[in-house]
Amino acid sequence: MPDATARRVLIVSAAMGGGHLQISHELQRRLAERGHEAHVVDVLQVMPRPAGAWLHRLYPWLVNRTPWLYQLVYDVFFLADQTAGERAGIPVRLSLPGLRRLAATFRPDVAVSTHPLSALALGELRRRGRLGCPAVTMITTFSVNNLWLHPSVDLELCISTEAASEVTRRTGRAAVVSGPVVRPAFLEPVEETARCRVREELGIPAESRVALVSTGSVGLAGSARAAAEAIASRAGWVPVVLCGRSEELRARMQRVRGAVALGWVEDIRRLLAAADVLVDNAGGMSSKEALGFGVPVVTFRPISGHGRDDAAALERLGLTDVVEDPRRLVDLLDGLVQDAPGRRERVARGRALFVADAADLVEQATHRPSGRSRQMAAATVAAGHG
Repeated sequence: MPDATARRVLIVSAAMGGGHLQISHELQRRLAERGHEAHVVDVLQVMPRPAGAWLHRLYPWLVNRTPWLYQLVYDVFFLADQTAGERAGIPVRLSLPGLRRLAATFRPDVAVSTHPLSALALGELRRRGRLGCPAVTMITTFSVNNLWLHPSVDLELCISTEAASEVTRRTGRAAVVSGPVVRPAFLEPVEETARCRVREELGIPAESRVALVSTGSVGLAGSARAAAEAIASRAGWVPVVLCGRSEELRARMQRVRGAVALGWVEDIRRLLAAADVLVDNAGGMSSKEALGFGVPVVTFRPISGHGRDDAAALERLGLTDVVEDPRRLVDLLDGLVQDAPGRRERVARGRALFVADAADLVEQATHRPSGRSRQMAAATVAAGHG
């Protein structure tokens, strides 16, 4: 007989970079472990095909080729004063028919968004009475822009207390802190033998210091070359550059003497095990995994738009140093290795982010109508979790 407590959970994300989908699939895995049926959908794929494909290609092109234009897009569409994402109205409206049909077929008990566009779409379906279950927005970034917030959403989950306080202030709804969503392996200790084995595979001397340089899943170049050159020039340091799916970026990084350039890596945990520090450019998925794993993060010349805002939010939390000068970068890396108490404090702050399991909070939302979901959020905040 079917389990009467099993619930259907619709998780709606967007393939703009890889982090949002990674989070969605990890949430799906956790819910499936609890006996629930969770379905992940890319909101770009429910739009008319030309529009979804165009938006998928637009993001990496803007960041890599015209960062000034991406900053302008971010300012005009993401940060502008708006109450329900009006500036993003066209892509949201394009997604509504497909999402409405999907919800009618799947009949979810709760719908969860992990990207601003999907948050607005689910909120709009909720407002129109076309989504008959609670809508939960999982805000996956450390900063909160206006496209994350729709007045008809029932509950927001945030990855830090600072973000939750900002959401509560701006919406009047008490947001809940879940912490970042990463695979369980990133919260487990690493054995020294694994660290040595990975370094040997990469041809890195055991006594060297390793800086893992992240560029995101689509190879958001930013200033990766400047970082790699600065790190390689400092005695005792080796930069290992993650070039994502960009073969063009990997070819450029291979020309940096002393650097190790890697393409797409499925198991980044192995590389974090070999690393002394992560050099990030956006506060994205790699930084969240590093924080859970206990690897300190330094942000070098963050990419425009959300990258700068997320880096600033991380710095306010004491979880990174945002730096523009290459020499300052390598000085910071030396400090994070040599100052053992300071390193331990930074690592402890990072691990303290992981305060709850987002799957538990989503599971609770499936048992409550929208009004009760908000009451649950208020009770959680009152108890000291938000």
